[in-house]
Amino acid sequence: MTEKNPLYFTIHGHFYQPPRENPWTGVIENQPSARPFHDWNERIASECYSPNSASRILNSKGKIVDIVNNYDFMSFNIGPTLMGWIRTNTPDTYKRIQDADKRSQERMNGHGNAIAQVYNHIIMPLASTQDKRTQIRWGIEDFKFHFGRMPEAMWLAETAINFETVVELIKAGIKYTILSPTQADKFRKFGDKKWTDCSNTNIDTTRPYRIYPRDKEGNLVCDGYLDVFFYNPWLSSAVGFEHLLRDAGTFGHRIESAWDANRSDPQLVSIGTDGESYGHHEPFGDMCAAWLYNKFAPQNNMVPVNYGWFLEKFPPKHEVELKNFYGEGCAWSCAHGVGRWYRDCGCSTGGGADWNQKWRGPLRDAFNHLKEVADNIFVREFEKISKIDPWEARNNYIQVIVAPEDESRKEQYLKDTLKDYEKPEDRAKAIRLLEIQKFCLFSFTSCGWFFNDIEGLEPVQNMRYALRAMQLLKPFLPMGDNLKSEILYILARATSNEHKWNGAEVFTKYAEENVPSVIKQMAERAAIYHLELEEDYLNKDSRITATKIASRRRQTLVRTSYEDNDLGESCVTTNLVVTDQLSRVNIVVAMGEEKESGLTFVENTNMTTEQLHELYPTAYVVRMSNLASDSLKRINQLSTQMHLENITKSFSGFALNHGISIDSLADPDHTLPDTMRKILTVEINARIHHAALQLLNEHNKANIEEIHELITEATALNTHFSFGGLGHMFFHKLTLLIDEVSKKFNEETLNYITDLITVADWLKIFINKTSLENHVFGIYKQYKAEPDGKFAALKPMFQWLNFEVV
Repeated sequence: MTEKNPLYFTIHGHFYQPPRENPWTGVIENQPSARPFHDWNERIASECYSPNSASRILNSKGKIVDIVNNYDFMSFNIGPTLMGWIRTNTPDTYKRIQDADKRSQERMNGHGNAIAQVYNHIIMPLASTQDKRTQIRWGIEDFKFHFGRMPEAMWLAETAINFETVVELIKAGIKYTILSPTQADKFRKFGDKKWTDCSNTNIDTTRPYRIYPRDKEGNLVCDGYLDVFFYNPWLSSAVGFEHLLRDAGTFGHRIESAWDANRSDPQLVSIGTDGESYGHHEPFGDMCAAWLYNKFAPQNNMVPVNYGWFLEKFPPKHEVELKNFYGEGCAWSCAHGVGRWYRDCGCSTGGGADWNQKWRGPLRDAFNHLKEVADNIFVREFEKISKIDPWEARNNYIQVIVAPEDESRKEQYLKDTLKDYEKPEDRAKAIRLLEIQKFCLFSFTSCGWFFNDIEGLEPVQNMRYALRAMQLLKPFLPMGDNLKSEILYILARATSNEHKWNGAEVFTKYAEENVPSVIKQMAERAAIYHLELEEDYLNKDSRITATKIASRRRQTLVRTSYEDNDLGESCVTTNLVVTDQLSRVNIVVAMGEEKESGLTFVENTNMTTEQLHELYPTAYVVRMSNLASDSLKRINQLSTQMHLENITKSFSGFALNHGISIDSLADPDHTLPDTMRKILTVEINARIHHAALQLLNEHNKANIEEIHELITEATALNTHFSFGGLGHMFFHKLTLLIDEVSKKFNEETLNYITDLITVADWLKIFINKTSLENHVFGIYKQYKAEPDGKFAALKPMFQWLNFEVV
């Protein structure tokens, strides 16, 4: 490695999750397979996206000595729908990603590490020209919204590409993309006529190449060109399959071995990886990358760069032509063009001996049919109300999608698009038509065909998007139209591998809901009124309003209305909520106002769900336990907020009031009935919980002593205690105190922090230490710079958070 040509290397991380939102609510539902997290986005964010923005570097004793941001050095793309989720749900991570891109621009002569992605990961060669343009435009505008600049490059779903895709990328101003060397067919040096075959993955991946937009006859169809970087296939594969992320030294030496020290020309070791490898697929893989970038690379004259920087310094000298370029194209993950996404080509993720992928064709055919109907209606109807071309209006709709909560963006879009933007019918019609287009595009998300069965989560999610599009299309279809039947007829040609169901059965069983999401939302609101929690219900869906009609013992009649002005959808329901003697809650939801609904109070409040359904056969009957898990979460939060303090107080003094001694818990023979033991245990828990809440409200040494005494007593009596919810409260309080002391030094605040940490350890409550470590890192650096300075008193906290202390 000479000073003139150091070892340049680029690791690209493709960070992506398919859109997972419920198409009717826009919210990701609880996904049990992701436990203990709410859903897979949340789980992978905790394991990968967030850790890479604040990765730990440890000393030989496992203590934290530094926290670094891998996005500072890694080339990366983050799927637009995922990036939107990160913005909303993990704002600290979102900001660290943005800041890393800005710093990389400063380091790399204006070239940022972040690149764009086609919007929702559709297979571009299989898309229509208009859909290609929208996917690219949406990807660009989404990127500009998050990073404040035009992207230089675009990641293509599964790196799927053909001639038409290249032309559209060039026209959109994209400079380069990243592909697999298995996609290269032949190359030649600029000015040469003779091509060199490289169809056997034998192209040199250490240099960039150029694709000119020539048609089959060799004519340029547009100005410009698209540059291409091919990643090193063996090294890229080894990251995942050979577990290179378990040792930074091993990874670093493998990068060195891919660089030829005998060459005088500049080389780039290009590595293309699944971004989720860095922490999710490979636990703590982010820490390996952090050590590689911050320790191994500097020590070994290895320079992490991004593709844009390398392209500026060392532009291509060779032209390349891709496989099947003028046909259906090629992709990294299919050896048969792009067959994996529309036919039984032989590529799959495994399965039984008799499994096949013949279901792929009918699934795509069904969605193609829906898309054709939707496109025809879109052009016909949108032209009536729009002052610009319908397809251009669709392209511009990304300005609304990127921040759906921002009403001003929607208003500006409608003003720029519609002939009469203040006309309510035209506004609703425009949004409805555009949402149909969005859901149709979402139904083509590539994951729906990638895996091995039509029953999988991904194909079913695509079906749900298609179903939502069909529902929104209804007002534009003639009376008696059978679009849904046509879709099901096509799907019926598919056969699932697991249960041997046809595709229509899979659609009916998994994509359709027995109780529509909107009905469940209205049932939730009725239950909240019945439980008298409405006063504290602040985070409401503004589209739903509720009014109590009447109530009697254990029964409530509630009127709920749903009105979505954006889509022109509305409905009214009357709800009967009944609590039986076991405190089970049933909600009967009938369409219409009270008189037309036919709902009245029942004589027997202990009727089962089935009996209520027999009594009201045209209504929906929902047990509260069968509401969406997020609905139960909201109800439980409201109940806790309203009742916890009183419940805690009601258990205090239980032993004294009933002439029972806490000492009875020491009986090794458990003579005391289990019910009484549990109540006595709850009393101790309640007392500790109450004292802890007081400590969170006010720093008081007496409270700390009381908690210690109670914990000691509970431990001596072998009583198991738990304090669900306190961990979050302690975390929030510690965060506030740390912010306070970082802005204005105060010894009392320092003592409060250390006391809270001590009590948290006594209570054995879970506190998100990772987030706290990130939060205090700025103070920790000040402490490290001056160990005997003002923050020396926080040494116990730094030790508790696993930082290296002097």
